[in-house]
Amino acid sequence: MDLELLKERDTPLLSRKRYTYYMTFQGPTPTRLQIRDAVAKKAGSKPELTIIKHVYNRYGIEKAKVIAHVYSKKEDLDRYEEKVLIEKHAAKKEEKTEEPAAPAPAEAAPEPVPAEEAKPEKKEETKEEAPAEEKKEE
Repeated sequence: MDLELLKERDTPLLSRKRYTYYMTFQGPTPTRLQIRDAVAKKAGSKPELTIIKHVYNRYGIEKAKVIAHVYSKKEDLDRYEEKVLIEKHAAKKEEKTEEPAAPAPAEAAPEPVPAEEAKPEKKEETKEEAPAEEKKEE
C-alpha cells in the first residue's frame, strides 16, 4: 500500500489535522485498521489518535482517496468523532480476543411429541372426493 499526500489542513480549535491521501494498493481494498496504521506512520502519530473518515474507491481500480483525522489528545477524539466511527476502529481488536460463542442450551430445542399424540388423523372419503376415474364413468 502506497500513500501520496494530497492535502493537509490544521484545525487548532478541534485539536486535529485533516489529511487527504491518494492510496494505491494491490488486491482487495485494505481494511480501515490497515489504512489507519499506514496513515499514522506517514503522519508521525499514534494509531489510537487516528480516525479514517472516508475511503473513496472505484470498482475495478486499485486506487482510493482516503480522508483521515489525526488528533493530538484522546479526549478530543472522543468528543468530536461519532461513536459509531470510533467503534469501527476498535471493534476489530475485540473480535480477535473474544472466545467463540457457546452452543445454545438444550432447553431451546423443541421437545419430542409422544407417539400417541403424533398419530395422523384419518380423513373420511365422501362421494364428492372420489377418485377422478370414477367420476369419468358416471
